Amino acid sequence: MAFSLGSRLVSNMPLSEYLKTVVSGFRVIELPADPRYLSPHFAYTQAQIKTLRIYQDRYQFRLTMHAPFTDCRLGALDPDERSAALQKMYSALQLASELHIRLFTFHPTTLEPGQPEVYRENYRYEEESIAKLLEKARSLGVTLLIENMPKHPHFHPNTSDGSRHQELLWLFPDNHFGLTVDIGHALQAGVSVDSLLKMNRIKHFHIHDNDRCLDRHYAITNQLDWWGKLIKKLTRKFTEASAILEMNQLDDRMTSFYHLKPFIKPTGLPK
Repeated sequence: MAFSLGSRLVSNMPLSEYLKTVVSGFRVIELPADPRYLSPHFAYTQAQIKTLRIYQDRYQFRLTMHAPFTDCRLGALDPDERSAALQKMYSALQLASELHIRLFTFHPTTLEPGQPEVYRENYRYEEESIAKLLEKARSLGVTLLIENMPKHPHFHPNTSDGSRHQELLWLFPDNHFGLTVDIGHALQAGVSVDSLLKMNRIKHFHIHDNDRCLDRHYAITNQLDWWGKLIKKLTRKFTEASAILEMNQLDDRMTSFYHLKPFIKPTGLPK
């Protein structure tokens, strides 16, 4: 398996139409588990899962999953809120296992509303939640990947610069726990991408651009020399990883794929 580019599933077009568009270019498709990204076009119905498996058997792409994150605070002080978040994650992990998905990206906990100063208490509960999730993930053969966040008041700054992630890597030295590095989030937060790439157990990437102010998820159309050097670096250092193009519009992903494809080794592209 070689480093490859992937696409996140979209919710605004029929599943078969989406798959017909992307399977010729992408080796990986990331499925959303958050309700915000589900729709009548894809809501994990049996018919939709059958369609997905037919295309997967024919075109041999891999699947990854992005965990739910809306109202899903693994470090919430309220035990009922925390328990509800865990149940959502357990359900998503079970679904990932049934779809033979091995990589499961999730977000760090948000800060306590109106009480950002108690973030260490949030982190203590988050660590307890991750330990429970890791036990479940290990039993299912799924790897948990925590993602770096953009600069945003809902998150502590150390979820952007990698320092929180380093703490968690020390706490959970398990091969079923690792990192998803979101390049767009790092750019928006003003964090050195190279510094994040030095961390251990990076298994997955999200790629998109922005205006360095907000997490816009723009297409890759500017500074192509920089992006090309980055992709070459990723293909050399992370030979078994995949990078999901996370633009909001499918056309933007196809444009980005066109610009980044020349920097991917042929083994990382569909035949």
